[in-house]
Amino acid sequence: MPNASIKSFDDSLMKIVHYQSFPAMLTFVGEDYDSANHSKMLIVGESFYFPEDSTLHKDPAKWYSATQVLLNPEEIAYIDCKGLLECDWNYGGHKIYREINACLAELNLPFHDRPVSNISFTNAFMRPATESGNSFKYCCVEQDVAESVKVLTDIISILRPDIVIFVSKYAWDTVGWKIKSQVKETAFDFVSHPADPFHWNDESYEHGRDKFIMLLKKWKEKPS
Repeated sequence: MPNASIKSFDDSLMKIVHYQSFPAMLTFVGEDYDSANHSKMLIVGESFYFPEDSTLHKDPAKWYSATQVLLNPEEIAYIDCKGLLECDWNYGGHKIYREINACLAELNLPFHDRPVSNISFTNAFMRPATESGNSFKYCCVEQDVAESVKVLTDIISILRPDIVIFVSKYAWDTVGWKIKSQVKETAFDFVSHPADPFHWNDESYEHGRDKFIMLLKKWKEKPS
């Protein structure tokens, strides 16, 4: 399997209650995450999706009281965070990983399979979006925000990244800034979603791809 996630943080991450319920969502941590070539970085996407005929995730209360045993194999694959970073990225929904990887490639860092081996990755929201391909903003409720803040804060305390970059302005506006106010020893920033056709490649937009490249260069220049 290319680009396999390391397991050295798994025992600690599995102490997070949400991961005990949905272990498939366990954070991806690349084999070069803790490297002398750069500081440690956690990239936070927006959300997972589910197959069109799935229903459990459409009721927040049911979702957060459920466990992974209620999901079928296809649904589990859709929320397999490690698997999504390790797979071949052949589908449209994989564009975010292709874009992040392409940006990392511009830094000419050493890597074994793909440049994403240098980062860790998770999604901001712990419930799949109710409509495939749509922003989580169309289904977000207070319970989602509270769960995200709690889980992401725990992930950061375990991985101890030097910088956290949200690659979703909505996720930043909803939960990112709240976590930044609680976590003092980590730098935070955000950019637009890499699959956003309107902003990511727009050079006139201040939070697009150009900003992401700039943040990556700073991350590379300041080894931990």
